[in-house]
Amino acid sequence: MNNLTKVALLLVTIMSSCKSFIPENLDALGNDIMLNKESFDPYLGRTTQYNDVFNIGRTTTLPLKFKAINVRTADGEDASFLLEKYPVKAWTQMYSGLETTYEEIEAKRKIEFRPILEVRENNGNITFWNSGSSDFIDVYPLRGYLFDIEYSNTGGRKYFNNVRLKPRRERPFEPSNLNDESGTTNQPFIKPTLIQNLEGVNTGKAITNIQVYLLKNPVIAGKKTTLTVSVLDSMGNVLDIKQKFKDTNFEKLVHGFSPRFEGGKVIYDVLYPIPLIVKPTAYTNSQGDRSKLELKFNRMSFSGELIEALLKLDFAIYEEGNWEIQFWIKDETPNFG
Repeated sequence: MNNLTKVALLLVTIMSSCKSFIPENLDALGNDIMLNKESFDPYLGRTTQYNDVFNIGRTTTLPLKFKAINVRTADGEDASFLLEKYPVKAWTQMYSGLETTYEEIEAKRKIEFRPILEVRENNGNITFWNSGSSDFIDVYPLRGYLFDIEYSNTGGRKYFNNVRLKPRRERPFEPSNLNDESGTTNQPFIKPTLIQNLEGVNTGKAITNIQVYLLKNPVIAGKKTTLTVSVLDSMGNVLDIKQKFKDTNFEKLVHGFSPRFEGGKVIYDVLYPIPLIVKPTAYTNSQGDRSKLELKFNRMSFSGELIEALLKLDFAIYEEGNWEIQFWIKDETPNFG
């Protein structure tokens, strides 16, 4: 065997050996993955979900894995506590809005431990859980936080860097009367969504000055949480809600259970938040992000026409408690007919 033949055989041997170390079927990881949103500003005290965070092109092989890393303050200090796990109520079955008992809804949720800032591994969607608090999380107008998102497959890993997180102070309910920066308010009430055909009993003038108060009482251990709805007249006295707003569908006023009338008010057993998720149901507005509360009564006009009067509030409550929604008709008690 001449030297040229020996060299050729050696090269073939080396190439065959190297080929055995080349991975087969590597996934493609292209440059056509886009981050659709680069800044997130969730309110603390409520669970906020961001879907379709990524747009994945055709040159990248699925599935991908995602995770949040290197969470830090805007000044570069470690903020990995946002990735620590805290107990939250997570859905294990789909909420339909058709549930008929308190227990049926409760059975669809269970306590799980999740990070405050969670990037879903299988799709990159981001959930900011309601376990965070302004007691230990910086809120607007402070500069907030930065984090990186790693995405990978067998073809390698890449990163979106310096994604912004700018949490906002808790707002226990919506519509809110709180200032985002200070958390304080210049007035303790909000206004109804709609006042329709309410007229003063003495003047016959349209009633427009109605204040709505959302009042929270603490949870009682071992007992169901409740929502109470009440209406006050111009003197601050409780009106009999069942008698005065007699054409209200109290069975469907909210997605609550065991409605009962006590002291002129109506009380429901409910689970929080209200609404439980963002989903249009018979109890919500068309977007599904607010519960729809409608108090009604019919009365006869002077001409004999039947008039429907309506007092409406589209609202959300995020903090668990025993809440009361109180409508105070300030200037003049309505003509209930």
